[in-house]
Amino acid sequence: MCADQARKADQSRLMVRCAMLSDVGCVRSQNEDAVGCMIPREDDPFAHAGALAVVADGMGGHAAGEVASRIALRTVLHEYYRDPGLPTEALKKAFVVANQAIGEHVAADPSCDGMGTTCSAVAIVNDLAYIAHIGDSRIYLLRQREFRQLTEDDSLVGEMFREGLLTAEEANRHPDKNVLLRALGAPEYEPAVSPDGFPLEHDDVLMLCTDGISDQIDDATIASVIMQFEPVDACQKLIELARMAGGLDNASVAICSLQRQPTRRSASVRSTRETSVPPNVTG
Repeated sequence: MCADQARKADQSRLMVRCAMLSDVGCVRSQNEDAVGCMIPREDDPFAHAGALAVVADGMGGHAAGEVASRIALRTVLHEYYRDPGLPTEALKKAFVVANQAIGEHVAADPSCDGMGTTCSAVAIVNDLAYIAHIGDSRIYLLRQREFRQLTEDDSLVGEMFREGLLTAEEANRHPDKNVLLRALGAPEYEPAVSPDGFPLEHDDVLMLCTDGISDQIDDATIASVIMQFEPVDACQKLIELARMAGGLDNASVAICSLQRQPTRRSASVRSTRETSVPPNVTG
């Protein structure tokens, strides 16, 4: 860790709280999603790398999708904290290694041929957010009641929407909306990684989710839930709403809230205010 990074870390004033939950849904027999996060303690050697949250949605049928998503989650978390470089470069490398790990698993077990996974990750370092993404799992930002998607779906329908061939409503109900163009483990696996971090503010909320959440619950409802509940309860409520909507897919969500830390008064600073001890009180 360079000295400049250490200084910036000391100046950070936002505290990260993260909650996460995953559910198999009402239709599927297996949960092919994976979700995880890490928030190092202040005295942890990895504290300079900040917090990291990841969601992945596997595909490939039977147990293969479950294997792919868990390989991605485990590898991205591990490799990100191994890399001493800048967050952007660490995320890029973590995704590349995760893609290689999936390929190596398929080579060792041909029954998993064709498996792959989406993967969306956000690193929070020195009050900046860095994003890496592939597939159609999503990352959202809630700021001052404005809820917006930070990622673009790597899907056929997502591309048609961006090209103006479909309206948002048509895209949401298109029968091919889950056809992916890019994923880890697929021939096209290049992730989208933000070149720079964007500043976070007090009361910001970042939400990562698989399409079992975003396909089942509209954005306005998701935003309302996040604003009403603490992260743990909001995760539970969103899973409940996804199940009430049919629970057609596995559903996973991670919610990271950013709160300003109270300024700590340094023990070395002496008060100039005069103090007195009341009469008849001994210490």
